[in-house]
Amino acid sequence: METPTLKRLRVIAPGRINLLGEHLDYNHGIVLPAAIDRHFEFEIQARQSPLILIEALDLNEQWEFLWAELSSSTTSGWKNYVKGVLLLMGLDSHQPAGLHIRFTSNIPIGAGLSSSAALCCGLAFGLNEFYDLGKTRQELALLAQQTEHQFAGVKCGLMDQVASLFGKANHLLAFDCISHDITPFELPLHGAQLFLIDSKVKHNLAESAYNQRRASMEQAWSIAQSLDPNLQHWRDLPSENALPLFEKLDAETQKRLQYVLEEIKRVEAVQKLASALAAADLSVKHEEWLEQLGACLTQTHMGLSVLYEVSCTELDFLQDQITKSPGVYGARMMGGGFGGCLLVLASAEFEPSSALPPIFSAYQNQFGSTALHYPIALAAGVHVGAS
Repeated sequence: METPTLKRLRVIAPGRINLLGEHLDYNHGIVLPAAIDRHFEFEIQARQSPLILIEALDLNEQWEFLWAELSSSTTSGWKNYVKGVLLLMGLDSHQPAGLHIRFTSNIPIGAGLSSSAALCCGLAFGLNEFYDLGKTRQELALLAQQTEHQFAGVKCGLMDQVASLFGKANHLLAFDCISHDITPFELPLHGAQLFLIDSKVKHNLAESAYNQRRASMEQAWSIAQSLDPNLQHWRDLPSENALPLFEKLDAETQKRLQYVLEEIKRVEAVQKLASALAAADLSVKHEEWLEQLGACLTQTHMGLSVLYEVSCTELDFLQDQITKSPGVYGARMMGGGFGGCLLVLASAEFEPSSALPPIFSAYQNQFGSTALHYPIALAAGVHVGAS
């Protein structure tokens, strides 16, 4: 491998929200993610020394090694992800010249905004550009996903990586988790705003709960196919087949499947409404669209809390309080669960600076923790930044 002619490269890699479709990425669904204006920033630079130096600036941590030492090195935390990307890209076998990589992030860690996917996608994209490896964004998304699987122990779907790499400003991505087709469409939010409330409850998706839910749904799918060998995915489950299937499932798995089937329908409804607005269908009024979208967000939260059981008391408290506020259309928890952020849809006139302090004060009194508010905008996917 030749020494790169580009001696320094800056890369921006965004986190993501998912409007609807939580946990459908591994359940044959269509999901509606978007990249946001909170991101990792990487600086990649060639180095005269043969050593590779990685600096996690926010943590004031660094890692220095030779390419030949990489595969046998023992790592944890952020180093697992960096090691995975470097090995899966095959850089250790080429053993190029030394490298200096620095990164920083303004994505809240553990908030359900896919900071780990942004880290993997940004690093993979940057190295691909730096060494002119010729990998496509789709290949980079799959590589970042495999990093999570093999080096972090999280059997995630592909949604987070697709959102980070393919995001488009002011757009959602309708990502078909079966065909991997990606269809950007504008999110009509005239007169409305999206923002996040961070519960400051931290989670670790490598813990057993996420993988247990995925395993239970895989078991339910095996039973569904035994009843109907022609069934291709959950979206095609005929209503007349649902009851015989539910009768063969334990009570817990029944709840998981109920959430999945209901969420598939909510995503379909939102896609249809957004398409009608884009086509200037006068039968769809914008205020009604916002009210229906907000209702879907709230229904999804209830499903995640009661049926899929991936919420927590702190998030449920904040969601209940914020949805009682005038001007709020709806809210739901973000990410894999067990902590993190709420995604809130509110009118443009809603003033977080005046409406949120009483809610945050009640939250502090009940849980002894301080919640935070983050305004967000839908942003472009991973890209080379200005030097």
